[in-house]
Amino acid sequence: MIMSETLDTITTSKRPTFLTVLCILTFIGSGLGVLGGILGLVGSSALASFAPAAGGSVIWAIISLAGSALCLFGAIQMWGLKKSGFTLYLLGSLIAVAVSIINAATASVVVSEIGAMGPNNDYNALAGAANAVMWTSVIIGIIITIVFVLMYNANRRHLVK
Repeated sequence: MIMSETLDTITTSKRPTFLTVLCILTFIGSGLGVLGGILGLVGSSALASFAPAAGGSVIWAIISLAGSALCLFGAIQMWGLKKSGFTLYLLGSLIAVAVSIINAATASVVVSEIGAMGPNNDYNALAGAANAVMWTSVIIGIIITIVFVLMYNANRRHLVK
């Protein structure tokens, strides 16, 4: 009797294929984000010993790592059909977007300063191209994040716990 009740619970709370695919993609993407955050921390710590200005990047590496970890943990929760997973994923996504904008703005200033130091207009053109590529990648990342949040939102009705 207990076995059949357990099977009934499993079959009635089956995770939809679309949600499964979203979670797997998030496991991959956020897992790489966590790994990148850890490597960023190690790299930032190593750089801090050579350049005092690099110490500020440790803070952003920690915040970025936290955002990726929240997204990963949120996806794990949604894998188990828990509603709280969506909130965690959304919070992690907001952190990721904010960090990418701040990092791009900071890098944009540095690239522009390097371009201004050049002896001719070639450096300015390269700095402008670097800024364009950087901001384009940030915008694409934001669009992908928004699309994932919207797709998870469309699956919220399947989250029951």
